[in-house]
Amino acid sequence: MFKPTIGVAVLVLSVIASIARGQQAPEDTSEQFFISCENRFAAIFPDGARPMMREIAYAARTGENLTARQFYVDRGMNRYSVTVVRFPSGPAVDEASIDFAAANLRKSGEVRFEAAGAYDPGFPGRQLNIFQPGDRQLRASVYMADHHLVITEANAAVGDFPAIQFEQSITIIGEDGSDFDTNPPDPVRIMPCNRN
Repeated sequence: MFKPTIGVAVLVLSVIASIARGQQAPEDTSEQFFISCENRFAAIFPDGARPMMREIAYAARTGENLTARQFYVDRGMNRYSVTVVRFPSGPAVDEASIDFAAANLRKSGEVRFEAAGAYDPGFPGRQLNIFQPGDRQLRASVYMADHHLVITEANAAVGDFPAIQFEQSITIIGEDGSDFDTNPPDPVRIMPCNRN
């Protein structure tokens, strides 16, 4: 059985990230994305599926219960989800709330990778790779922009390609669909808000 080396895995992830961000594909790739300008994100869900949406309660670090929207696709035992929590007041970007959400994710298994990387300057984030019993892996990220905390979770079998693609595709956007990642692409990518 072929087992990829770390170098091969990094190369594959780099290529996927480049494609998902449009760096190697100059044509319009927005057709692959589910786009929610109101909720400030775009992502590629498995098989181009349109996610289900439900409202859930989110316990903020302050103890306040906020209403959140969760967009999700289930494929057997696998779940791919984006949870968006809108903070009605406070700073547009609250790093303590990002840390709080990441701390809650860490409780779900053995953290094997964690990075405190910004989505773009001024938009801090956290990325986590968490292993769970039964050969399961949670690929997660937390970002915040414009009072919207965006938590992505791909809970799937280890090595699941749709989970990797989903994780790498998360795009944080403004209400007009403009990608907050300004380096690259040049010019700024605009997601078509009226499509979904």
